[in-house]
Amino acid sequence: MTGPHGEQVSMIDARVSTPALRRAYDCYSHFYGALAAPLERKARMLALARAGLTRQDAVLEVAVGPGVTFLEILKRVDSPQVVYGVDLSPKMLRAARRRALGAGYAHFDLREADARSLPFGDATFDVVYNSYMLDLIPLGEMPRVLSEFRRVLKPGGRLALANFSKRAGSKTMRLYEAAYTALPARWVPYVAGGCRPVLMAGRVAQAGFHHVEQEFVPGIIPSEVVTAARDR
Repeated sequence: MTGPHGEQVSMIDARVSTPALRRAYDCYSHFYGALAAPLERKARMLALARAGLTRQDAVLEVAVGPGVTFLEILKRVDSPQVVYGVDLSPKMLRAARRRALGAGYAHFDLREADARSLPFGDATFDVVYNSYMLDLIPLGEMPRVLSEFRRVLKPGGRLALANFSKRAGSKTMRLYEAAYTALPARWVPYVAGGCRPVLMAGRVAQAGFHHVEQEFVPGIIPSEVVTAARDR
């Protein structure tokens, strides 16, 4: 994989099972929106801006979490166009539903689903938005997830991603990765949400997307934003 400036950067593999993730993020649903989401906001909002939403776009957010960004999408898409969202965690979905309804929005459809098998037809959406999820996905399963994103996008549709990331040569990230790989497996989902830094631009291109762009977002949670388009 290459870093934001073309450097060669390796990625470590994920160490979290799907059932463990579901349990952990059910627990996180009670405080994620207040504690973690603000640290991720800059990258999330940049990815949303780069997605270039229009009022009539059909939009899917994969891994909605407590619905912080989902609410921002609802603000940008006019009813009666329905905004769709999925998540593995039933309690995260419950929090997202409460957030949307509490803000006065009803033009949405939230479903429990796995990104590896999205419950939608081919070429359904103009935009697929996904943040801080691929940093939880094993390297071997990333092609399947990206293939699903591409499948449900319309020709010419846009993909916007934000994830925990790193720059080449970062000593802090090397220490983090060493700690991540040394942790007992049962603890991994409860340390930084089980995430490890990823670099997605190359994998997005390998999945058949075009016009792939990558931006690095420094901060307490160093992140990258990757945008791309499905071929027409």
